[in-house]
Amino acid sequence: MERHDIHVVFAVDDNYATAATVVARSIRAGLQDADRGIVFHVIDSGLTPESTDRLQESLGALGTALVHTVPDRLEMAVPRKHWTAATLHRLHVAEVIPADVDRVIYLDVDTIVLDDLAELYDIDLAGRPIGAVINEVAPARLLTLDGTTASLSQTGAKPPGYFNAGVLVIDMAQWRAEDITARSVHIYRTYGKDIPTLDQDILNHLFAERWLPVPSKWNKLIEHPVHGRFGQGRMEYLTRREGIIHYIGGDKPWSDDFPDNALRQVYRSFSAVPV
Repeated sequence: MERHDIHVVFAVDDNYATAATVVARSIRAGLQDADRGIVFHVIDSGLTPESTDRLQESLGALGTALVHTVPDRLEMAVPRKHWTAATLHRLHVAEVIPADVDRVIYLDVDTIVLDDLAELYDIDLAGRPIGAVINEVAPARLLTLDGTTASLSQTGAKPPGYFNAGVLVIDMAQWRAEDITARSVHIYRTYGKDIPTLDQDILNHLFAERWLPVPSKWNKLIEHPVHGRFGQGRMEYLTRREGIIHYIGGDKPWSDDFPDNALRQVYRSFSAVPV
């Protein structure tokens, strides 16, 4: 793939405005080609004008910062764990990304990039619409829609399995051609209260059997049903200077409830400068 700007998409509300800058710093720090441009696309998920101004300034120091407003964005059908509606707003990507952008990386902002993101951005998708990492926490889920309700089976996901949607490489031409935004928004507005993992379940439903598994290092989940919380039992793997750490779970590395372990220290290495 010819070298060009890397387009990164975040969906951000006021709760995560600072976190967006921290992950953006980690992206810039890992980029080996210092001359390669980064365009940060922020889907406004409920930013105050003050937060918007701070984000444009902080992200603008690292690349080009564009904040996008979705006129009729999705809202939570019912409260879910620690999630806010921002998690749904990756579904609106086709409404905000310019038509001449053919590829983006979507990142949850509770991530830290410890590698050259260009390696992931330039990956050969082999004709698939998206690339993602299989969700090691729940690799076999299958969403079923029957016209009136939605249900999620813990078995039966079609190969290659069930992916985590916190890191996505998206072929925007295929996303647009398949009208994924309109279809996924319709599914959520119809079945949202019954879909446990929200947009992630929807995207797995729409891309079943058609997504490309990328190396697992690109979405290292710190919570694991076998090893436990906060990276317990896998600290060397998670903090190895490669790929992306994904701080899933309700307690984030900037919160008082997160233990002062190596994962928190990695996060602090990028958040030490006030934002």
